[in-house]
Amino acid sequence: MSLNTSLLILLVASFSSLVLSQNDSKKGGLPKKVHFSFGPAYLRNLTKEEKQQYYAIFGNKDLTIKQQEDQRLAFAEKHGFGQAIKDDIKLKAGNHELIRKERPEIIKNLLAAHEATMKIFDNKDQTLSQREAAVNALKKKYPHAPSTLYYISRLITGNGKHQTPFIKHH
Repeated sequence: MSLNTSLLILLVASFSSLVLSQNDSKKGGLPKKVHFSFGPAYLRNLTKEEKQQYYAIFGNKDLTIKQQEDQRLAFAEKHGFGQAIKDDIKLKAGNHELIRKERPEIIKNLLAAHEATMKIFDNKDQTLSQREAAVNALKKKYPHAPSTLYYISRLITGNGKHQTPFIKHH
């Protein structure tokens, strides 16, 4: 796989993450200002004002991520749920490391999975059952690739729930 192909796949994967996080209020997305009447169990005993203080930590774009974590932990310890925040931070760090470890392999396999997928769907001399069996075999070989490729296809064509502003149609 060429370096350009690898970079293209990485770029598409990165932009797909951004697309999911965008507010699209015109198409039923979340409004700009969200009022939290829900949340983690450890916030249930806080007053409305305390919850607003807690969520204001996340809304402060002038803080570094480390400063946000420190302020969030200090707030939590003051209100008796410090261990829950420590566990959350630990879980996020573990997930980050898992992604760092496994994402490159998934990205590396996307081109081969794409080519195999195109071969399956280009074959008009097979039954739908045979196509389904071929796709299932592909899912076993590349567990994450089919759903990733499907999502990328929706980004490219604009079909589906999450349309993208990043790809221009010619």
